[in-house]
Amino acid sequence: MPTNGVATSGDVTPNAATSPLLTNGKAQHRTFSSSEKEVLRIIGQHLTDMGLERSAEALYLESGCAVEHSLSSLLRSHVMNGEWTAAAKDLSELEELLYRKEDMAMITQLILEEKFLELLETGNKVEALKCLRTEINTSSSTQERIHELSSFVMLSDATTLHIKSGWPGVEGGSRTILMDKLHRFLPTDVMLPPRRLTALLQQSLDRQVSNCIYHNTSLGLRVEDDGTKFFSNHKCGADAFPSTCCQVFNDHTDEIWYCVWSRDGKMLASCSKDGLVLLWSFVPESQRLVKGRSLEGHRRGASFCTFSPDNRYLLVCGSNDPQEAKVWDTTNGETVCVVSATTEDCFTTAAWFPSGQEFIVASVRGHFNLCNLSGNILHTWDGIRVHSAAIAPNSDKWVLAADHLKRVRRYDFHAEVAMDVLTEEYAIMSMTVSDDGRYILLNCANQGVHLWDAVDQTLIRKFRGVSQGTYTIYSCFGGVNNDFIASGSEDHMVYIYHRSRSTPVAKLTGHRKSVNSVAWNPRYPNVLVSCSDDETLRVWCPRNPDMTYDEDDECSAEFPYEQEGGNVDRLISVAPFEAADDEDL
Repeated sequence: MPTNGVATSGDVTPNAATSPLLTNGKAQHRTFSSSEKEVLRIIGQHLTDMGLERSAEALYLESGCAVEHSLSSLLRSHVMNGEWTAAAKDLSELEELLYRKEDMAMITQLILEEKFLELLETGNKVEALKCLRTEINTSSSTQERIHELSSFVMLSDATTLHIKSGWPGVEGGSRTILMDKLHRFLPTDVMLPPRRLTALLQQSLDRQVSNCIYHNTSLGLRVEDDGTKFFSNHKCGADAFPSTCCQVFNDHTDEIWYCVWSRDGKMLASCSKDGLVLLWSFVPESQRLVKGRSLEGHRRGASFCTFSPDNRYLLVCGSNDPQEAKVWDTTNGETVCVVSATTEDCFTTAAWFPSGQEFIVASVRGHFNLCNLSGNILHTWDGIRVHSAAIAPNSDKWVLAADHLKRVRRYDFHAEVAMDVLTEEYAIMSMTVSDDGRYILLNCANQGVHLWDAVDQTLIRKFRGVSQGTYTIYSCFGGVNNDFIASGSEDHMVYIYHRSRSTPVAKLTGHRKSVNSVAWNPRYPNVLVSCSDDETLRVWCPRNPDMTYDEDDECSAEFPYEQEGGNVDRLISVAPFEAADDEDL
């Protein structure tokens, strides 16, 4: 293959790369810019990788831009053919072109280890030992590594060698892998990174997916996949979005205040002013909810509930009278324990510790309690009126709590330590924490939904559209990778946002009164549930032409960003979770 960087007989150097064009029988030449030369080299490399050697040769002959430096081309040829003596000579000539001269020892070690392992693979243990003692032992290899390599000599066959060493063998592409490692030590002018065009295309696909505001699938786009398209940018239509009201339930007889999925996405619980907590089973194949147990006993209503980490227990906070929180066993519908509040007090929120043996409950009178499954209060933090709480993911001690002082604080009940996480400008009505614990959604009085970075303690974005006064409205993260945010609203609508945009990507209509809570299925990202003061529970999913739905004439979905078949190229692209701009704040 022609080379780049050093002129050989008949070669044109890259610094004087020209292209002969015939015009009226005369050769016309043009000079390529440095960026054009790089593109030509990348194309030549890709043609070679595809086995189109003659096409790559023609590109070189017309452009004068070869893919690689002559020495790196020789090194590649000798390595791929297992000509180790010639490869060592190439290295000595390449030394002055390395990023750092001290890298020479590492390159030599990589090549010698490949030579040693190939000798073992072919059963030539005598030559392998000679290589180990006279070449590798004098290189930069540590004694620990030399001992490890020497242990491979005792292995009985090539298959065992591959398993024990983690080396794939010549047939498994070990020489290609070696070349991929060697390019990191050489400037790109000398040796291109492997499969550079494929890498650039994959970066483009990844960026297109991140900018696709309706992308809600775990299946990414890969350059190697047969169906991947390159002639136009990737854009998902809204037809695969949870926008169709596929079920409407009227089983509650009063306002429904809250709904939540189990951690495995197979159960849903809904809490209502009618005093009932209903359990629902989810059927993934049909994307349908099926009514299950009814948990009774909250005479003045159930305002909040949360599943234990193993999904067995459901912790429910009652409203007003009786002043208690109950833990229910979802497998049999029996009460496990009851935690009672003081007179004229009631619990408003709760959260489970990862063990599933302890939980916290908080009341409107300022009692913040750590409890166990026996119903015992292990510790109380008084004077803190907590509106919403969550256990920090991947933590067995930290509790995040939003209080009446417009703060979110982090509490360690066992060490009795508390520290501020953030302070809002407006009263916090509810809080949701992302799966990784870094991001916090706050529904704020007279404001709507705010997104905070809990680590950097910065306000990232204010989402516009949600109508919220001083009633409690709940929002949630959802979709694949928590890319979306959904919220109820007092204007009877469900608002859905892509986390990178302040305006809604979808608005779902169907409820007739305030939407109090939304819950996005954590395992099945195309399913969303909402509940309302209109006493209905609604299930939203993508439309399936083979299914019959319960939707009524008032159900609809609006997609502000879906224009001209989903073309959103004209919209400004914002990286996920980047800091809010002036317009957002």
